[in-house]
Amino acid sequence: MLIYYFDDTKRFAYTDVIADGTPVPENATMIAPVNTDGTGMYAPTWNGTEWVSMTKEEFDKDFAQQQRPDNVPAVTPAEKQEAQQMLAFAKLQSDVDALKKSQEQGAAVLATLMKQQANNAKGGN
Repeated sequence: MLIYYFDDTKRFAYTDVIADGTPVPENATMIAPVNTDGTGMYAPTWNGTEWVSMTKEEFDKDFAQQQRPDNVPAVTPAEKQEAQQMLAFAKLQSDVDALKKSQEQGAAVLATLMKQQANNAKGGN
């Protein structure tokens, strides 16, 4: 059976599976940490009988992470355009390399065909 563990602060920690009939540990419950409508909870905490969710605002305040460190400057439009140009150039270079390879393969096939034709011409005389 699936059980839900909580830590010393009663906050949800992890899930585990135990054999049916095995006693549920004191720091776990069989009650899933979901809202009555089946949606997930924000940092659920066990109150002894049910899981209690933080509000989204509380969760954002306690767990929000800075999206970009302060010491990392924002990308300027010129830098973004330069990066896009570099990507376009790399794509063009890849296309040129593929065309060269295709041309080399075509030349090898042509050389093989010409050699076969020459051998056939020698054999026919």
